[in-house]
Amino acid sequence: MLCVLILVLAVATGPFQAGAVHEACRTAEVANVLFLVGQTEGAGKESSRLLQDFIGSVARSFENTETGRGGIRLGLALYGETPRMRVELTDYATIKGMLDAVQDLSFKGSSLQTGSALAFAAQALSHQDTLREEAAKVVILITDGKSSDYVEEGARILQDRGVTVFAVGIKDADKNELGRIASDPAAEHVLYVEDFHLLPNVAPKLSRRLCFTASEPPRPVKQRVQAEQILGPRDLHVSEHSHSSLRLSWVAATGRVTGYRVHVHPSLPPGQPEPEHQQQVEVDGETTTVLVTDLKPSTKYVLTVRASYGGALGEPAAIKGKTTPVPPVTNFRVIEEGLFSLKVAWTPPLGKLEGYKIYIPRANKPGMTLEQILRGDVSSHLLENLQEDREYSISIYAVYPEGPSQPVAALGRTLKLLPVENLLLQNETTDTLQARWSPVRGATGYRLTWTSAEGSIQDVTLGSSYSYYMIQGLEPGTEHTVTINPVFGDIEGPVVTGRATTVASSTVQMLKVSEISINSLLVSWDSVAGATGYRVAWGPTPEFFGKDRPRHLALSKSVTSHQLRSLAPDTEYMISLSVLFGSGEGPGITTSARTAPLGSVSNFKVMSHTSTSLSLAWSATAAATKFKLTWSPMGAGKGKQVARTRYLGSRVLAHRIEHLVPNTLYRVSVRAVFSRTEGPEVVLTHHTAPSGDSNPILTIQDLRVTDIGVNTLKLAWKKLPGISHYKISWEPSNGDSESSQLVPVDAASFAIPKLKDNTSYTISVSAVGKGREGKPAVLTARTLDFPEVTEFTVQEATDSSVLLSWDAVPGASLYLLTWGLSSAPSLSQELLPAVSRSFRVTGLSSKEMYLFSIKPMFGDSEGPETTLLGQTAGTAGESPTVPVAPAPLDTGKSPSGSPGSVGTTPLPVPTSTKLPEPPVWTSTVSAPLTTLPGLRECADGDDDDDDADNPAWAAFWQVAVAQYNEEPRAVFHFNQHRDRNGALGAIKGLSYTGGNTKTAWNILEFCDFSMNSSHQESFEAPKSLIQVVLDRSTKKQGQSKYRNFHGIG
Repeated sequence: MLCVLILVLAVATGPFQAGAVHEACRTAEVANVLFLVGQTEGAGKESSRLLQDFIGSVARSFENTETGRGGIRLGLALYGETPRMRVELTDYATIKGMLDAVQDLSFKGSSLQTGSALAFAAQALSHQDTLREEAAKVVILITDGKSSDYVEEGARILQDRGVTVFAVGIKDADKNELGRIASDPAAEHVLYVEDFHLLPNVAPKLSRRLCFTASEPPRPVKQRVQAEQILGPRDLHVSEHSHSSLRLSWVAATGRVTGYRVHVHPSLPPGQPEPEHQQQVEVDGETTTVLVTDLKPSTKYVLTVRASYGGALGEPAAIKGKTTPVPPVTNFRVIEEGLFSLKVAWTPPLGKLEGYKIYIPRANKPGMTLEQILRGDVSSHLLENLQEDREYSISIYAVYPEGPSQPVAALGRTLKLLPVENLLLQNETTDTLQARWSPVRGATGYRLTWTSAEGSIQDVTLGSSYSYYMIQGLEPGTEHTVTINPVFGDIEGPVVTGRATTVASSTVQMLKVSEISINSLLVSWDSVAGATGYRVAWGPTPEFFGKDRPRHLALSKSVTSHQLRSLAPDTEYMISLSVLFGSGEGPGITTSARTAPLGSVSNFKVMSHTSTSLSLAWSATAAATKFKLTWSPMGAGKGKQVARTRYLGSRVLAHRIEHLVPNTLYRVSVRAVFSRTEGPEVVLTHHTAPSGDSNPILTIQDLRVTDIGVNTLKLAWKKLPGISHYKISWEPSNGDSESSQLVPVDAASFAIPKLKDNTSYTISVSAVGKGREGKPAVLTARTLDFPEVTEFTVQEATDSSVLLSWDAVPGASLYLLTWGLSSAPSLSQELLPAVSRSFRVTGLSSKEMYLFSIKPMFGDSEGPETTLLGQTAGTAGESPTVPVAPAPLDTGKSPSGSPGSVGTTPLPVPTSTKLPEPPVWTSTVSAPLTTLPGLRECADGDDDDDDADNPAWAAFWQVAVAQYNEEPRAVFHFNQHRDRNGALGAIKGLSYTGGNTKTAWNILEFCDFSMNSSHQESFEAPKSLIQVVLDRSTKKQGQSKYRNFHGIG
């Protein structure tokens, strides 16, 4: 069966007789015929009509043959700069259908790229849908002009693929170019006329030659060596879709590619006129991707790419892609509601914007909308003149030069005119009371009004950030009516009313002093109704200025007594007490008292002696902070020995002096030390025993610990004959002095009392007889630790209180509960009975973090501390309170305030403020630190040894120093040195002894000891811990306690 493929390329000008007789072909069987038509610019409608008639005349020659899949197929492609299939080979099964489609075509002239069109025809005839191996392939080129590109490569491709090419030239067509395109022999395949009107003259000739070609077997396909095959761009891919651009990528063509030509036009249905918006992009031969811009949104495009070989174009490859719609705004939302307004905001889209359009429904015209046009550089807008308490659906469009985006909608509701809720009148004093309320959303302010029973009316307008206000200038013991209403611009909301009565009297009626000692006084008073706390202030009277400094302390409302400690002996103090009402302070009451004078040591004696030691004992001295023991040899035999001194703790009432010279008279003295003052000296003399005693005292045997308690260690041993007493000595490992006691000769056991909990002791027991002491037996034992409170938790938190709970501790006689702001040093405390399992702490500030701690008490001893952080709740919409940072050291001012007081509110009108007392700065030093900045700087650069004229030290500084290795040892406490040079001298005199460094444990031991109120002057002072470590810690524990110390400041 013969097959023929026919491709027609035609350019026509001039008239054509519609009634021309066509040649009938009856011998053609199977063929694919493609008309390839190119028309230059300037050809008119008449030329297009004649061209359509010429194609129809040639096509009608096949009317008497079989058409469609088993016969003749006809197709048509138009080309100018870019070829396009207008009638596919498979579109029509009859000649009539194809002729009707040709009559509907619109020919539009342009510059001609015939070479590219020939390559396009070769690809169309090789398409899988049209390829028939038995079919002849024919291209009929019809053109009225010369090609602007090279035609040789396209013609060669057609010849190699077995395609017969007829070239029909009209008017301005290049005859030589037609000869290079047409199949051999050229005389049989090239036809030329001078004008479109002469086309009927060549139509029969073309029909006969075409019929003959379609009746023959297909021409053979020329096989080329693989290396000579030229492949055009392939594997096209469209990416980076946007509303105005598409990226086209492809696999590079083979051969000597000099560049690529990309043509882009909208995709239109068959029969539609050529689109107006077309683009052509030229890129170099190394580029295989191009971003095509300036496209229309939401439009399908055909993207065609050809390889350029010098001046010739290769086979085209095409793909379709679609641009996206223009992007809308994102995150469109209502950010602020007003009584008659809504504020909207959004995230602007990328791209060039002309502006925005916002639509809202009209409340008074259902179904109608109000449009507002905005600039493109805004991202929020206030919609005004809306109705109260109404829901609105708001839409926004982003407007581009290409048109508007899709709308984005958001719902919003205007506010309702509501009254203030939760009006609370509290903290009443004689002339003030505090009003607190829940903020009203959208309110621009508040009007607060108060009226007395006599009819006096006052008011104040407050800003929207206020949620409480301190009303001042009220009459004591009077009921006042307080009203408040929210303000919304020029509109005032509903009024809410409350009533409160001021306190009739704010003074304490009774203030007394008792339990007077040389360094302490107990102050007590009667409670005042409505008080939130008390402030105690004390200092020496003018007659005793210089012996002590003024101090003050804020206490909670449940406290009605306080022990004033670390006072100077034999000094008269002026003591005042004032009542606190919230942030206000009432008038005070004053009294005076004088501390007791210093005392001297009594019952100082030698209990026993050996050839190298003396065992001494004495009675306790009231208020002594330590004892100073001094000894030296007397007479000519003392040689180069000098007097030696040792300081002992206030609870040490016995001591053994070791390493003495045998048979030597020694002078021994003891003094009671009271803080910075020493009492009178008490002296005795005694001989050591001669060396080489022929009748020595026996050594204790089988010494052991039989029972261990928290504050006791019980010993046992075997009895010895020929002695008068047993001497028991014990010394703690934390550096405190040794203690001792004599027990009767008939005793074989002894319980050492009043020991420290969880402390290691070195214990020695020796026999005493005939005024001499035998060699001691020594052992080491550690007391037990007090049990701590467990399950210490916050059960409930409100804006002004916290409910705490805990599990019972067996044996506890009381619980000491302490609390304060975690960011401030001021603390409040409460002693609770042993049956307590919970306690509500009141008078707290809202939304504040507090540190709570609890200790079980065992008689006079305190158990370990358990700490807890808890935060009070915030009132609804409470405005933020600016935190008060610690003030720098300045003698003019310092922070003060009750630990449980509520933060003060900034008043709209100025008020006078008292300057508080100077603070006490406290530093804890854990190693010799003579360069501690405060020790130098507080002297203001003055090198004078006398600090009496420099009040900065006494007013601001307390320093303590400790050393530690295996156990901690306090070198001196906070209240020991009252001047700078005393502290510097004590630090310079330190000597360091090495050992295992148990850092965490020893810091806990020392802090628990030195931070206790009995070793420092004031809880109100900020505290610092400076730790100098020469080696790694060998004991890893106490991390949680470290955090606790951070929490308490």
